Amino acid sequence: MDGRVDILRERFDQLKNRVATLARTNGFVQVPRIVGVTKGRSDEEALALLGAGVEHLAENRWDSLSRRADLFLEAGLSPRWHFIGALQRRSLRHDYRPVFSIDTVDRPSVLPVLARLAEQRKTHQDILVELDLTGIPGRSGVRETDLDSLLEECGRWPELSVSGFLVMGPPPEDRASTRQVFLRGRSLFEQFFPDGDKVLSMGMTDDFPEAVAAGSTEIRVGRYFFEEVRG
Repeated sequence: MDGRVDILRERFDQLKNRVATLARTNGFVQVPRIVGVTKGRSDEEALALLGAGVEHLAENRWDSLSRRADLFLEAGLSPRWHFIGALQRRSLRHDYRPVFSIDTVDRPSVLPVLARLAEQRKTHQDILVELDLTGIPGRSGVRETDLDSLLEECGRWPELSVSGFLVMGPPPEDRASTRQVFLRGRSLFEQFFPDGDKVLSMGMTDDFPEAVAAGSTEIRVGRYFFEEVRG
């Protein structure tokens, strides 16, 4: 385990330096937060990532998140968990637990369920609204034309707090389109959160350079840590 932690810590340090340099080069003072995506990874890999200093971890299934969170708690560990999967009311009712952030709210129908569950657990749940700015069929996320109404609906539930936006890029092979999507995401972020005290979660292993250059405040990476990826 120690050897794996050392390797992950080195990769984490390299990523932090690269992200900070990208942010500064493009005129942004805030250095984006790095979220380690542990979905599909073993418990040992997830524990090693936390041991390497990655304090924010993300899962895409409620049952996996709940089981892993309990495992970590038994070991005296409390990472800040993010939920990054599709929100389904059935799995929410069965496996929801309060987390640092639910990053994929994209429609009004999940809000009453989330609010009721948060109220039952006497907690206040932070959420990100997921935007679909690609126009690719089948993508999750709220369309720009429906964003105002979704944010208005979110405001009706005091148990929930919109902490910002999550934006998924198009397939990373088209770098020009990727940059345009992320720039539009930053523009909407500045429009709806002019104080700049919220989260703009954009960028993953293959496209985080474009996201950080556009003004992302948080990136989500998993393969970067656990697999050999292109530079």
